[in-house]
Amino acid sequence: MKKYRVQTDKECSPELQTLELAERTYEKWKDYYMADGVIAEESFVEIVESTDDFDAYKVIKKVIAVVDDERTELGTPREEGIDWDYWADWREVEPAVLEEEEA
Repeated sequence: MKKYRVQTDKECSPELQTLELAERTYEKWKDYYMADGVIAEESFVEIVESTDDFDAYKVIKKVIAVVDDERTELGTPREEGIDWDYWADWREVEPAVLEEEEA
């Protein structure tokens, strides 16, 4: 039976029984993590799938934080009184790239 989990570079969720529940959790975690402050090119959120209690797993969906150049060009967070250096956004990582990273 397939099980799912949502992971970041800092933590992971408990096992989730359905992909639908994993996707809802993934979307919430993206929002929460972005609000806490992320590090461009390091912070990520992903959904993983496993059939063996996560001794091995497959990444099925992943986003990584990147600098939102368009928004930052209009004004930095510091200019707006926030203690961040840049605005960030999520960029999806394509499945083909995920497979290459695992190899």
